[in-house]
Amino acid sequence: MVRGMVRMDLTRRLNANRALSATMSFLALIGWGAFGYAAGTSARAERQLRDELAQSKAAQDRLMTEQGQHQAAVGDLAQVQTKLASARGELETLAQKREQTTSQVAAARQELVVLTKRRDEKQANASKKGSVRGAKLSSKPAQVAAQGKGEKVSETGGAQAAKPPSKPARLAARTKHDA
Repeated sequence: MVRGMVRMDLTRRLNANRALSATMSFLALIGWGAFGYAAGTSARAERQLRDELAQSKAAQDRLMTEQGQHQAAVGDLAQVQTKLASARGELETLAQKREQTTSQVAAARQELVVLTKRRDEKQANASKKGSVRGAKLSSKPAQVAAQGKGEKVSETGGAQAAKPPSKPARLAARTKHDA
């Protein structure tokens, strides 16, 4: 019986060892499986994080490039504003010069009208007075021609006639006025 008990005890131990080995093997397989799953999940998470980091760096580089372009545009805008202010100043100066020239032209026209009236009146008076005065009239066209060339000729009263603008000045005034 002792032998039977030993055999039974041995069989029971053997079965217990087998069950324990199977259980341990099963637990080891579950442990390794869980480790593999965790390692795979960790690798996927790491890849996702690296991809997100690469995307973030690309977005940062793109934003830095855009910022540089915007700063360059702001610098260009400042230059354009400076040029615009300068052009406005020049435009105001030219407008003032145009106004001055227009007033000078108007004054010269009035003076021309006055001188023309004086000449016409003197010619009319000279033709009425006769031939003695006709000799003096022949010297008047020379004086009028001298005035047209810009020379100063004294009038009979001692006053000097104003100098009309020269031909280039009249052309320049007319060109500025037409523009």
